[in-house]
Amino acid sequence: MSGRDAPAPGEPASRAGTWPGRSAAAPVRHTAAVVADRFDRVTWRDTYEQSAGLREVAEELNGRHDHATDLLTDVFLAAYKVGPRLRERAEMAPSRLVNHQVVSALVESPEFAELRRETAGDPYAAAMAVLAQAAAVRGMLERSRAAQERAERASRARQDADDAAATADEALQRAADETDGDGTVPGPATDSVRQAIDAAEAAQAA
Repeated sequence: MSGRDAPAPGEPASRAGTWPGRSAAAPVRHTAAVVADRFDRVTWRDTYEQSAGLREVAEELNGRHDHATDLLTDVFLAAYKVGPRLRERAEMAPSRLVNHQVVSALVESPEFAELRRETAGDPYAAAMAVLAQAAAVRGMLERSRAAQERAERASRARQDADDAAATADEALQRAADETDGDGTVPGPATDSVRQAIDAAEAAQAA
């Protein structure tokens, strides 16, 4: 290992390299592809609760896709908002990348653009548009199954990396707490730090 090596037994802690751990400025990852305010979200919730058709579609799609309700929310908002704006893929949580892909394809389709002439600003019409697009969404989810699996693997890898970084942070803190009066780190603590850092680096490289 290089500059992040743990201190050797008996080495002053001040000479130990630093482990960067988790970035304090980690970007926020969103679960919604369509940018919306709280009023939009309230409109969706009210419409969803009043529409048995929407709930049936959500239940059916949940058997195919873990985040189907979030996807239907995005489709509804894309139809309802006067000027819907989609987030960049890089802003999305890995588990919602498939949703982003499906909504992007819908918004770019001529059929959906035609629908939006009647649905913008009208929650009832937007709900009808969601039901009308259910078959198209279903087909896109089938074609996106491989992408969904890749997104889920990426999400798990990100969580593993975060967990490993947290373990490394804790090991470094314990090593600092266990330093002798002259600033040296006991051997067992050094081994724990080295193992934690190795695990964190392996998780980040995965």
